[in-house]
This record gives sequence, structure tokens and C-alpha cells, in this order.
Amino acid sequence: MKSQVLGPLLTALVSSTQAVSAYSFERALDQVFHRRDALDNANRTKWPSPQANGGTGWAVAFQKANVTVSQMTLEELANLTIGIDGRCVGNTGSVPRLNIPSLCLQDGPVGVRDVHGISQFPGGVTSAATWDRDLIYARSRAIGQEFHDQGVHIPLAPVTGGPLGGRNVLEGRAWEGTFADPYACGEASYQAIAGMADSGVAPVAKHFIAYEQETFRNAYNATESYSVFPAFEQLPISSNVDDKTTHEVYLWAFAEAVRAGTAYVMCSYNRVNETHSCGNAYSLNYLLKTELNFQGGVVSDWGAQWDNVGTAQNGLDLGMPGIAFGEFYGTFWGSNMVTMVNNGTITVQELQDKALRILTTYYHLGMDTNPLPEIVFNALSTFNDLPIGYRNVRQSGTAKLIKEIGSSSVTLLKNIGGLPLNNPQRIAVVGNDASSNVLGINSCGQYSWGCDLNNLNGTLSIGGGSGSSFAPYLITPLDALTQRAIETGAEIGAIITHTNNSGASASIIDLLPTVDVTLVFVDRWSTEGADLLNLNITDDQDFMITQAVNSSSNVVLVIHSTGVVNIEKWVDNENITAIVMAYLPGQEAGSGLVPVLYGDVSPSGKIPWTWGKSLEDYPPNGVVDSHVYSPTANFTEGVFIDYRWFDKMNITPRYEFGFGLSYTTFNYSDLVINSTTISDYTSFMTTAEKFAEYDGTNSLYDVLFTASATITNTGNVTGSEVAQLYISIPEDGQPVRMLRGFDKVKDLGAGSLATASFPIRRKDVSVWSVVDQQWYVPNGTFTISVGSSSRNLPLTATWTP
Repeated sequence: MKSQVLGPLLTALVSSTQAVSAYSFERALDQVFHRRDALDNANRTKWPSPQANGGTGWAVAFQKANVTVSQMTLEELANLTIGIDGRCVGNTGSVPRLNIPSLCLQDGPVGVRDVHGISQFPGGVTSAATWDRDLIYARSRAIGQEFHDQGVHIPLAPVTGGPLGGRNVLEGRAWEGTFADPYACGEASYQAIAGMADSGVAPVAKHFIAYEQETFRNAYNATESYSVFPAFEQLPISSNVDDKTTHEVYLWAFAEAVRAGTAYVMCSYNRVNETHSCGNAYSLNYLLKTELNFQGGVVSDWGAQWDNVGTAQNGLDLGMPGIAFGEFYGTFWGSNMVTMVNNGTITVQELQDKALRILTTYYHLGMDTNPLPEIVFNALSTFNDLPIGYRNVRQSGTAKLIKEIGSSSVTLLKNIGGLPLNNPQRIAVVGNDASSNVLGINSCGQYSWGCDLNNLNGTLSIGGGSGSSFAPYLITPLDALTQRAIETGAEIGAIITHTNNSGASASIIDLLPTVDVTLVFVDRWSTEGADLLNLNITDDQDFMITQAVNSSSNVVLVIHSTGVVNIEKWVDNENITAIVMAYLPGQEAGSGLVPVLYGDVSPSGKIPWTWGKSLEDYPPNGVVDSHVYSPTANFTEGVFIDYRWFDKMNITPRYEFGFGLSYTTFNYSDLVINSTTISDYTSFMTTAEKFAEYDGTNSLYDVLFTASATITNTGNVTGSEVAQLYISIPEDGQPVRMLRGFDKVKDLGAGSLATASFPIRRKDVSVWSVVDQQWYVPNGTFTISVGSSSRNLPLTATWTP
């Protein structure tokens, strides 16, 4: 194995000047290999599971849990830590003698999956495109409230960095997450965890760690039928990632989730450095529970538990789904756990610690004194015959919030006079994405996998997989455009069936020359369980755009997509006067979009990843699909993901990270650095991350300086602007620049100005030492750049520690 990973490790090592100068090269090499050896990763003697203590935020609840756990028998402890049959996709065992109920675990990131009476929220990527911490928090709190009111104790959400998506632009479920940047993903994760916890439920940060592709993610070959191996034979993909990259990229957002108070962390399907994630003592016991001081429980993804002993010893606390699902995923733990305690395989204290981690958050959230409503849905009706009820938990104001997120996320990519619409009287709408699915808005099924109508599936409001949810209704763009046409006295015509044939071509050619504007809607869907093959839209949609630009001189293109789409064929066509990215807007798709098209709201969304011109622009080997028994993905790009890769390789993207146009203009001025230290005020739960400057009183999350800049609206309409701060660290092997701050200045009137503020913490200017195993602030001069995107940074200043 060492020969396979030597190249990437050498690259990581020599990039750290501190490592080479402070220690011998041989010692550094040995230390990094110890982070990658499969046997070492599963060595619980070296990486023991620390006993929980409640941390800084859960001390009272921990003491209460401790009293309860001390009264539990071995059988009761074992029952609490494993899944059983029930109404939810996951159900813990109960302890009736001590008034501990079965806890309900249920997907997912955009709402309560497979349940009616709930809202369909925008995808995580849509919330990221707002770059608005307040909206990210509000979305998560509203989602959590609906989980709570349906009786769900533990929502399987949010996605906090697995997948991060920065190394694999083809990742099928990256839409469930947020940014392709560790800092921005961390900021979003903090807000999402805080919002969900404040709703009274136990958030689950997922998927830990380095889960960056769907292909070969597990060995079942049930949803991954492309594998040539029989079921349960091929090992899951191994994400082989070096220590520096682990800390600076993939662990970052999970640290923020822990600081915000996440109740659970979900270990993922993939292996990490050749060891199963849910049995990896180094990543779970050390990185998560020791270094990040995580006090909650580790829950497995459904079927990510692979054995009895390794997972019991190496950091897993709650195995899911346990014996449910007809025991398809095995029969681990349960009575086996009692046997392991009795024969000394694990200690009773280790089993009690698992129960403590589960019950501490239960008590902290007050679920014992304020029980959640009785569950009336039945997510496992395939396996039981429990009656199914209906409860509508949608609250007044939720639809308005979803609409606001949709409007705030809309990203204007191109505009040569096409938008805002200036009261057009003859409007053509082209593309099925503008309209409804003829079989119904939820006809694709609970996972949104059953979309069999090719280009007739209607408006793409959400992606596929366990992260999807039913919509109570769907306001399509055509619905909202029709309503606006009624209000303005305009005429509107639609061509919603598009295939590459002469009839469709004739319809487009006949209609479009007679209208004032042609609105073309296209989409690109992706899902959990499969990576994309390319970045293209379908041939039929490509044909539709070609016909539109050949027939109309004023085409506005609207894209609903889970991620980047290849638009190079027609992006520069002068007849395409505007391009809009609308992401995955949820149930209020049309009501959020149309006000932006008409100029009621100026677009303020920014893309949360880099939009390349081709797949070859991105790091190679994003998806490993070689049919071998033990597939491995070597993260040889290291810390250079997304815009960092483009900067390093001098690649010009179509649209850079953080890009987005407005109907107004903004001027940046007066960048000021205030070097006043402010003690950490954001850590609900403190981590135990080591750093070189530690003096016994300070924190890695202390603010070392605050940068501020003046943003002036120099245009004629009110608008909002996302000011972004990037830092260039004076250290070899670091990216050209890294995002380390953003501030959305909202509703700035024409001619008005406001101050954007960026508190910069010690961690934001630190790098990870693979030798000293701690963060440190390099010596030298740091360059601070502020602007509207990663490549439009008009303001610069310097800071020296």
C-alpha cells in the first residue's frame, strides 16, 4: 500500500516548510504514514475512544444522562444503541423502565422524506447561493420545526461537508450540501446546525468524512448495479487523503458543526485510508471525539456498519438501521454487544459511553419533559402494516421563507439587456422545466428516482435520493409567469414538449419570431447513488436552445440544476441576452424566480462553486470507477480543490467562484484592518484542537483582526451585494488565496453605502503542521483581498502577525 500512496504523501510533506525544517524527513514520513495505514486506523489502543463529559454546553444534561445510564442493564444499554423496526426510517430501542422511548430518525436535508403534510424546502446548494447566514439559519430552523412537529427526534440532516464537492464536480448528491469551499461550508454548517437544534430536534452532521463520490460507495450493488462484482463482495471506495488535506479541507466544516452543537455525526459509506469510516478509530475516536472534542453520538449511515467488533471498539455509538429493513443490512450488535462486554471485547464503560452520548442530547433538548408528538406516518410500510395517518405541520410564513430563499439565490450569469423584463406584451415560454409533470408533482417517488418521462418531468425543484422530499404543491415558473401576464395584460404562449423532431422544430420556429422575449427553461438532474457521466444537458434540451436562438433575438435562458452545466455551445451567442441559474428552489420555484425576472427584486445570488468551461478544467480522477476489488480514490490534488485548483493551474473558468451579476452596480472602497483581538464568542461547544500559540487562556477561534470595507450602490435600483474576503498565506504549498470571510450587505438603496465586516479568527490565518500535529500562524506578511468574487478583488491590504 505504501508504494501506491508515496507520491501524494511526498507532495504533502515537502509542501510544509515547517515540517522539513523542524524534523528529519524520515520522521515526518513515518508520522504521515501512521495516519494512512489501515491497521493503524483501526488501532483502538493507539486511538482510544474518550469518555464523554458533556463539554461546555451540555454539562447539566450529561449529569442527568449519567444517572440514567448507571441504572441500565447490559441488555438495555445494547438495545439503546441499535436500530429496530418502527414507523421511521430509523428507530432506536427503548427502555420503558426508565421512561426512555424509541427515538425516531428520519431523512432528510430538505424536509421529512416520504411524509405528506410538510414543506419542500430548497436544496442545500440553493441556500448556499444566497450567501446569507440568516437565511441559512432560518431555513434549517424551519425544516427542524417540521421534523419536530411530525414527531422526529433525530433528523438526518444537514449535510456539512460530505460531500464537499470541490474535488468531484460530477458528485451526484453534492446538491444536498452547500459550498465547494471548506470555510464557506463551515459557515453554512454552523448556521444549519444551530437552526435545527434551536427547533428542538437533534441535528446530524453528515457524512463523515471525505465522502466525495457515489460510485462504489458501498458493496451492496443494489442501487449501484453498475458494479461487475456480486453483492457484498467489492469493498467500498477508499478515500485516501493526507493529514494536511484532512485538516485544512475535509475536517473544517465538521469542526464548525461541533462548535454549533451538533447532536450526532453520521459516519459514511466509504472507507478512509483503507479503513471503513464507521470502524475507523483514528477518524472517529481521535479526529472527531478527541481533537474536535465531540460529545454527541456517532450514527452509521444505513448499512455503513460492517462488523460487530471493529465498530463497537472504534467509535460508532448507534448502528442503523440495525435489525430493521428485514435484516438486509445485517444483524450487528444487539445481543452480540452483550456478548462482547461479557467476554471482554469491549468494556462496560465503553458501552455506557455510547448510551451517554445518545441520552445527553435527548435530555439537553428537553425531549423527556416535553415529548414530541406521536408519529402518525409510516416510512417503513414495506416492512410492517402499521396504520398511516396524516398531519399537516406547515406553518404560516414557511412558504414566504422558501420564496425568499429562492429569490435570494437566483444568480445572474450573463446579461446584455435581456433582464429585467420591461413589461413585455408577447412572451414565449419554452421547455418542460417551466411547467408541471403530467403525472403529478410527486410522481417521481419518495426518492425522486422514478422519473421515467425523460424531458417531461416538469420543473426541477429538488434532486434525487434520500435527500429529497414530497412537495405539498409546486408553483412552476409557467404558473407564476401566467399570473404576471394576467396582471399586466400580456399574452403568453408555451411549448413544453420538446424533442428533436421536425414537429417541435416547426412549433418553435413559428412562435418565437413574433414575441418580445423567449424564456427557455432547461434542467440537469442528479441523485444519490450515482455520479454524473458528464456536465451536459440532454440532447433534446440542447436542440431546443439551438432552435430558440436561431428563431429569436431575445432569449433568456433559465437553468434549474444540481450543479455546473456545460453551456459553452451557446453561452456567447448574442441572441441569448441573459442566463439565470435558479438551482433547486423547492415548492415555490416560480414565485421565487419571476419577481427577479421582472425586476421586483435585483438578483443577489452568487455561485457557490467554480463554473468551468469543460470537465477537463477540474482536478482529474474526481470519480474513480475502475472495476477492482478494492477501489481507491487518491486525493492527490490535496488542498487544491475548486477555485484553488483553477488558480494553481492558471485555468480561466467560465464563471469564477462567488460570481453573480446584479441589476445595479457596486463600488468597493476603504479597506481597513483593525487588529483588536476579541475572545472566542461563537463556540457553544469548545473543541480541543491544538495550536502553537496556545497560552492556556486563548482559543483557536479568537478573532485576531477585523477587516471592513465600504460598499456603495452606484446604480439606480436597490440591490444586495455579497462582499467576499480572501487571504493569501505566506507559506509554501498553500493556495493562491482562500476565502476567509463574506458579508451580504442587504437592500442597499441607490446611492447608499454600507460597511461590510469580516472578523478573522486565528484558525483562518493558520495552517496545519503534519509533524507537530497542530495549527500554527506562519511568519510573514498576509495579503487581504476584498471584492465581489474570487477573481474580482479590487481592494487589498496586508496584515502581519
